[in-house]
Formats: sequence, structure tokens, C-alpha cells
Amino acid sequence: MNDFLLQTYIQKIEKTDINNFAKKQGITLEENELDIIHIYLKKHWRTFYYGNPKEILEELKTKLSDDTYNKIEQLYRQFKDNFN
Repeated sequence: MNDFLLQTYIQKIEKTDINNFAKKQGITLEENELDIIHIYLKKHWRTFYYGNPKEILEELKTKLSDDTYNKIEQLYRQFKDNFN
């Protein structure tokens, strides 16, 4: 059931949703970063939620600014700890 709900939510998520969330977390995204995060979230959400996203995070590290990447990685770890 969780998988179905998450999948439904992820399918509907838009760039403005991601950007608004980022702003609430103190992250300012460039347009290209927003595009990248949107694509990766839609494509790899199951890996982030259920698996080990180490390789995906390494890819993102090369595509995002250092500041943006560090904040996203920190948020990911924080949320992952809260879910486990």
C-alpha cells in the first residue's frame, strides 16, 4: 500500500512542489538543478526510499553545486533516519 501511495504522489509531483520544499529547507535551486532533481526523483524514488542510493548520489554530486548537493544529502540522511 505504501508503494502505491508513494508512486501516485511521485507521479503527480511537479517542479514547483520540489522548489517550494527546497525553499522551506533553506535551499535555493538553480533552474538546471531543479530539472535534474525532478528527473532523478521521478526515476529513482524507489531506490531512495527502499534501497541504497549511493551510486545515484554520486551522480548527483557531479551535476549539482556543492552547496545544493550537501544540503540534499543531509536532508536525505535526516529523512531516512526518521523513517527507519
